[in-house]
Amino acid sequence: MARQANVAICAAYEMGVKLISKVLAESYPVKFVATCIRDTTGDEKKIANLCAQNGVQCYRQISANDPEFIKKLKENDIDLVFMLWWPEIVKKDAIQAAKIGWVNLHTSLLPYNRGMHPYYWAIVDGTPFGATLHLINEGIDSGPILFQKELTIDITDTGDSLYKKLIQTCLDLFSESYPKILRFDFKPKPQANDRATFHWAKDINPHSTIDLEKTYKARDLINIIRARTFWGRPSGFFFHEGKKYWVRLQIEEARE
Repeated sequence: MARQANVAICAAYEMGVKLISKVLAESYPVKFVATCIRDTTGDEKKIANLCAQNGVQCYRQISANDPEFIKKLKENDIDLVFMLWWPEIVKKDAIQAAKIGWVNLHTSLLPYNRGMHPYYWAIVDGTPFGATLHLINEGIDSGPILFQKELTIDITDTGDSLYKKLIQTCLDLFSESYPKILRFDFKPKPQANDRATFHWAKDINPHSTIDLEKTYKARDLINIIRARTFWGRPSGFFFHEGKKYWVRLQIEEARE
């Protein structure tokens, strides 16, 4: 029987809980799981409890770059570390401690929309969209691609609806690809850097601030507003007489 990869998992937040649940429900072999020192939500405890219920070692509230954690990767002969919604930048020493590398689940169709808020930029820039499993390197979301799943953006989509579709796409991609990766059934593909786009977290607010004195193309303004539309959460906005106002948009196909 062919050897399966020795896997460790670094998981955080609600999506980390969902993805860990999938792994444990299928009884896939996992050497150990780590929760993040930056995850101060109840999700960190849920991940630890899932591990305890399934007899999996869990190292709680660690940094992936801690020398002690790096030592554990080497001692356990880890082939691959999966980053499941892990919020921390992993540095060179930790990356090199895994024999093959670290696998990240990124919420865009790389090389498009590296960085933050890819659902927003996919709408306003008109770039291809989806989810990607890729090996990490010392760059940001620039490592070789393992598997991808594309997602179509509809004219009625908002940031809210697209994000919800994206979460399901990520879950589907992970479920389909994880067993293949365990069997080493993958061929890393370098990203096409000439097509890459990138945005920092700080880029979204200036771009989605509506200037009441500015002239916009109708399509561009609609795309900005719908891309930033979230119900019950911060959205696009404008200022009027010293006050800030949220702007949200709902689009429905006319059926007459």
